[in-house]
Amino acid sequence: MPRVLLFCVVLLFGCSPQSPSLASWQLVGNGAYGADLSVQGDLAAVSGDPEGVVVWDLKTQAPRYRLQMNVAPPDQAALTRGGYKPDERLPAQPLPVTLTRFSENGAYLVTADQTRLALWRTADGENLGYWQAGSYSGAPRVDQPGTSQVHSLRDVAVSNGGNFIAFARADGVIVHLNRISGRRLEFLGHSEKVNSIAMSANGLYVLSGGNDHRAMLWNTQTGQVQRPFPAEGRVVLVALTQDGRYAFVEDADNNALIWDIRSGQVKTRLATKAKQELFTSARFSGDGKRLLTGGPGRQLILWNLESGQRLWQRQVGVAEDYRPRSAVVYATAFAKDRVYSVSSAGLLEAWPLEKTDE
Repeated sequence: MPRVLLFCVVLLFGCSPQSPSLASWQLVGNGAYGADLSVQGDLAAVSGDPEGVVVWDLKTQAPRYRLQMNVAPPDQAALTRGGYKPDERLPAQPLPVTLTRFSENGAYLVTADQTRLALWRTADGENLGYWQAGSYSGAPRVDQPGTSQVHSLRDVAVSNGGNFIAFARADGVIVHLNRISGRRLEFLGHSEKVNSIAMSANGLYVLSGGNDHRAMLWNTQTGQVQRPFPAEGRVVLVALTQDGRYAFVEDADNNALIWDIRSGQVKTRLATKAKQELFTSARFSGDGKRLLTGGPGRQLILWNLESGQRLWQRQVGVAEDYRPRSAVVYATAFAKDRVYSVSSAGLLEAWPLEKTDE
């Protein structure tokens, strides 16, 4: 299978001068296209060039293996696995992997570029399948010759057993795939681009949000909406607690809300400060009492979900020679006595869970 073990990696320990982190690791050398952290805080997956997707073991502070999805297109047999015929009008050349998502139990990892996705078993890096996931809407309009008609992937998710995969496309369609039976359900509840999805651990529910000012929780077996969450602006990010009790929904008008899924009522409104304090990642703690968010301007914030107030705020680091001097926080995670962040600078950082004197 297309994986290469890494035998020699240089670990860079220590903190950036701008960052009070406990420790930092340079996971890829030239910045990252995308990254994720497992819920348990023991694995990291980061996509870089020329490294490809590297999966790191945070306990041993060393890479497990490298996944080479972006080296060459998978062969025809891999793409047609399950009887699905790929669309030959979509790009076949290798593209950067921009999406990496772990299952909630950390046993599986799904990676995706603009039009293809792949599923991997994290225990050994074994590939479990490739799928063509983008869509094509016909030839470019005559009056817009440079317009791309490829509807690329916006977000992906995978269930605990690795049997269910969900992916959202730029045309507003969300596909739920059963990789064992090959069943595909297309959810058409959004009228505009979908920006973020989260899937329950068992794969039976998806929370999605998009530019149509709507977030909704829907059943993946029937396609029926179970709970709508209205928003004032474009929904940019969604997340679920591990027990599926609460949903986080943020819109572009700076409304960051925790919804009680059972009652359909707002539980907590985060006390965001700036008009454009938007988030690029969000992770609930295991007990659902705290939320760790990352943003596009290096910001990392820990929130109390009873009060909606921030417990502390940090700024993730960048290497001395890294340009630009800003970074997007791709993912966050809770561990026993610390939290982790990973950013577009290619840096993984560990932070004290409790507030310390600065």
